[in-house]
Amino acid sequence: MDIIIAGAGRVGFRLAQVLSAKHNITIMDRNAEALGKIQESIDVMTLAGNVQDPDSYEALRGREVDLFIAVTDVDEVNLVSCIIADEKIRVKRKIIRLRNDFFARSGIAEKIAITDAVFPYSLTAASVKALLDYPKANNVKSFSETPMKLISVRVNFHHGGEDVPIVQINSRRVVVVGIERKKNFHVPTDHDAIRQDDMVYLFGEAAAIEELCRRFDHKLPKKIRKIVVLGADTLGIEIAKALSVHNATIKLIEKDLEKCRRAAETLQDKATVINSKYGDFRLYRDEGLTNAQMLIAATSNDEENIIKCIEAKEHGIEKVVAINNDIEYYNLMHSLGLVIVRGPKTNAYYSIMETIGSNEAVNERRFCGGAAISFVRDLNGFRGTIAPFEKQSVLSCIVSSEGVQRFDRPLYINERSVIITFCARYREEEVRRWINDL
Repeated sequence: MDIIIAGAGRVGFRLAQVLSAKHNITIMDRNAEALGKIQESIDVMTLAGNVQDPDSYEALRGREVDLFIAVTDVDEVNLVSCIIADEKIRVKRKIIRLRNDFFARSGIAEKIAITDAVFPYSLTAASVKALLDYPKANNVKSFSETPMKLISVRVNFHHGGEDVPIVQINSRRVVVVGIERKKNFHVPTDHDAIRQDDMVYLFGEAAAIEELCRRFDHKLPKKIRKIVVLGADTLGIEIAKALSVHNATIKLIEKDLEKCRRAAETLQDKATVINSKYGDFRLYRDEGLTNAQMLIAATSNDEENIIKCIEAKEHGIEKVVAINNDIEYYNLMHSLGLVIVRGPKTNAYYSIMETIGSNEAVNERRFCGGAAISFVRDLNGFRGTIAPFEKQSVLSCIVSSEGVQRFDRPLYINERSVIITFCARYREEEVRRWINDL
């Protein structure tokens, strides 16, 4: 495909880096230094210019492109760039990153023919909120095609415990679809067992998964009622708003007084906003934070989020959540045993990649820090026999009125069903072709 990316920041660079392996990429930005660094590291065409200025597009006039992606940090700039692109270029599909979901509610994106819009701040806040619904979970993913969920849990058996064979877990209600062990993800077979410190990925009914989460984890709280959010930027406020629908006490901590004022005005009585210049034990002592059951480090600096999570653990807070803004920090956060939630920039990247890979028939979702991917297809209207994709590191499930079952032998489909396939990333292309050809 021919793809134009407007914005050469962290998200634009990451998209260009990954997409350039298979597609022709042009990346636009007014920052010539950023474009120079991109051109030094990846094989793409760069175009220096203001993406809001029609003159910047003259070199592209009349060109036909498959995809225009607007990922600057400013909503209005992204919207304007999409309008100008329509005037100057023949664009088949437009994807835009937006902070404010007002633009979706108002219909503006639809009016200017934007094909897809991603709202990374809302996505991050929703991911944190899901952790209150499933306190033992490390991450929760939902699917539009089925009420079944994909939930991961870190195994913390009481006193070490014993390995649990996979065959004892799989049922019509839940299936183990992935295990991350010592930083390596694999799709398990019936001969595998769940071990201490594994990150286990469970797909199925939420209630059944909750039961297993309580069995696998004896460390995290069973309920979360007292929450601390560190950072009162846009993200911290969005998280506090999302959490306020639960019957929980929320404290939002911020050093910047002006940010505190804005947060207090926005949140009103939904959270207690605390201005504190301290970041050490005095903060926990003076504000009673040690009573919290969950702390979310939601600053835009991953190193600071890591430090704050480690401090919170040392002060006895049971569940600590680090917002991951830079993909490069994911493995470090993971190795420290932190619960990780994609930050806005990371969410923007993954959401756009998932949008590009999805189509009317198949939706894609990435998980395990991008090491694994799921493909979902609704088989509504299909009647006949289908054969599974039988290769290592691939597992398919069929969801029907009978529940969820592993799809490891040819099946006759005679009712509405959903097929969902989980695989390690190195199987991505062949699995994508297989499920799209069903």
